[in-house]
Amino acid sequence: MIINPIIPIWLMTIVCVSFITLEIYHKQGSETTKPTDKLYWLRKGVGISLIALLFIMNLRLMVPNGEETRLNSDVSVMFAIDTSVSMRALDYQGDKERFEGVINDCCHIVDELSNCRFSLITFSNEAEKVIPFTTDADMVQAELKAMKVDDDLFAKGTSLNVVKDRLKNELEKESKSRKCVVFFITDGEITKEGETLETFSDISKYVSNGAIMGYGTQARRKNGKQRKCR
Repeated sequence: MIINPIIPIWLMTIVCVSFITLEIYHKQGSETTKPTDKLYWLRKGVGISLIALLFIMNLRLMVPNGEETRLNSDVSVMFAIDTSVSMRALDYQGDKERFEGVINDCCHIVDELSNCRFSLITFSNEAEKVIPFTTDADMVQAELKAMKVDDDLFAKGTSLNVVKDRLKNELEKESKSRKCVVFFITDGEITKEGETLETFSDISKYVSNGAIMGYGTQARRKNGKQRKCR
């Protein structure tokens, strides 16, 4: 069993003991209720029980899958996610945005590997570290769901190479103490003029496992028009 308290146990203990003390010594407002009355002690019992329940809830007791814990406890997961304008193309499950599929799949991965450490990098015309490595899976999912694709007005062309150095630096540090799994997520479109995809082979020594997750169809629909992927 795992204890993952919201408020530190020592602080919650002080708070709950204080409330229980107040509850025991607090006198009821009605003069007709005496300490010898059953109703009096019933109210006291209910109050103390609620405080004890609050203390237990704060502990956030969890019973993990033992095998999964052993497999994932020494693993760090890095998401490198393409947030360029082309990820808005409407070809996910028919006519939904590609980026919706990205969010759904990434959240599923976080659920399945919830005992790992996670980090998140986004890239389009530049790379940005959104989340450093953390074990807070709920926060990672919340950040994923809040992510947006670049605005057309600020788009300067997509480069898959722009994330390379950032990815290498983060993985080089993390791989010294943990196994690193990388999910590289993109539609594969390079729209920056004159640029071609560079090799990422020099990063492989820092990666234990991972996948390139591609999104898009041969004929994609964007803004109501059919276009071919580049």
